[in-house]
Amino acid sequence: MMKKLSYLTITFSLAMLTGCGGGGSGDSSSASQENSANGNNELKCDRGILLNSNLTAKSIFDEHLYILNYLNIEDESSGHIEIKKTGIYGEEIENNGQMLYSNYTPIYNLSLEEIESNIKTRPKDYTLNSSGLSTINFYQKQNNGWPFGYLTASDNLKLSLASFNDNCNFTTNKIDYSFEAIDVSGKKLKDILPDNILTNSPKPNDYIYIDRQIGNILKRNEEALNNLLNSDISFPQGAIIYVPKSAIYSETQFTFSKDDQTQYLTLDEWFDNVYGKTSYKYKKDKVGGLNVIYSVDSNNNAAFSFGADPAIEKDGKIYDGEWYIKGDVLSSDYGIPSKDGFDNNDSSGEHTLFNKVSYNFISTEVQKYYK
Repeated sequence: MMKKLSYLTITFSLAMLTGCGGGGSGDSSSASQENSANGNNELKCDRGILLNSNLTAKSIFDEHLYILNYLNIEDESSGHIEIKKTGIYGEEIENNGQMLYSNYTPIYNLSLEEIESNIKTRPKDYTLNSSGLSTINFYQKQNNGWPFGYLTASDNLKLSLASFNDNCNFTTNKIDYSFEAIDVSGKKLKDILPDNILTNSPKPNDYIYIDRQIGNILKRNEEALNNLLNSDISFPQGAIIYVPKSAIYSETQFTFSKDDQTQYLTLDEWFDNVYGKTSYKYKKDKVGGLNVIYSVDSNNNAAFSFGADPAIEKDGKIYDGEWYIKGDVLSSDYGIPSKDGFDNNDSSGEHTLFNKVSYNFISTEVQKYYK
């Protein structure tokens, strides 16, 4: 999910907001927007924190929702990246008007300090789209939690989300969701996992309810997973899982951070050294006022692949980037055609949301068998 927005790295700026207030009432970086589709009240923004709301329609975020996520703790002391350990954690998402906040809870093999201090749980420094460059200089924990993003539109199971940024720009990583509410009351935990998770290697799209990386973590302890699958305890009444039917980016989004700066002087030099000897086809373009280079298909259209990242030129420096192209990231037609059965689209499990009942059941069961 917007994890994702799927998702998540940031380097803190020296111009950070001091303290842990709710955004304050100062003039620094304040902005206003209007969401005419859902109301006509002018929205007020203070350093990325929305101070009011103009949404009136119901949303699944009217109740606290939860995300199951994972984190790799990495060590680069040897000169190359080594994964020290991997764990599972939960995010509780609550709304304050259109402003969404998250709070973390360790589930397996992680501490809260490890989660909150890890750079991978933070947004990228920059997001680039046709509207220009969004920055995240004021990302800091608030009284309500960590800024998650904005609920930009809602109509029950249909909603739009945008990621946190300094000016509350609703186009930043904007994604339009259509969810289905699945009642799993009375079902076993094994019913929401791929049938062959214990005996085989499920494909990414086999993970409908959870992120496949969480499935991979569970598989590393075969005894615990076997006990989890054979548990006769069922989800309690009221357990709902919100599974996305579509997740559509209305435009292409590029993300990168200060730490992604390369040693290359031009986009051409970057391509020649990084992808020049591959079969990927690239083209240079200008997006939001910045020069970029990205992979394309045979028709010279932007084509997403997990193996082909873009690059962005900013202030004479070349940055490795990540991106999502316009379209439904859950569609099997998203991106470059698949190879070996591994498509370039996201699985629905990467964007799934849980209500409190279903989340509490899953986290309790995992903690029972995974010590």
